[in-house]
Amino acid sequence: MENEETFWGRVNSLIRLRNTTQKALSIKCGFNERRIQNLSGGDRLPDCIEAVLIAKNLGTTVEYLVTGELTDSATELNELKKKLLEFVQSVL
Repeated sequence: MENEETFWGRVNSLIRLRNTTQKALSIKCGFNERRIQNLSGGDRLPDCIEAVLIAKNLGTTVEYLVTGELTDSATELNELKKKLLEFVQSVL
């Protein structure tokens, strides 16, 4: 099981949650298709620009990826997303 207490653990958890891959996320961020795999495999952190792109494309914040903590507004947004998802699933 992935350690969700690390930057890459949180990234990989969000990748799985969104049913995507490291390769697809790399491409979506505009990186070489193996960039995220190479960084996470070597347990190296991305530079700040890469971290922003990764967070943005995963629908989260750099703060969450680095610390595991959400800001108040991010927490509220996540709660709204959960409720919306539950509603959509109940309708389907």
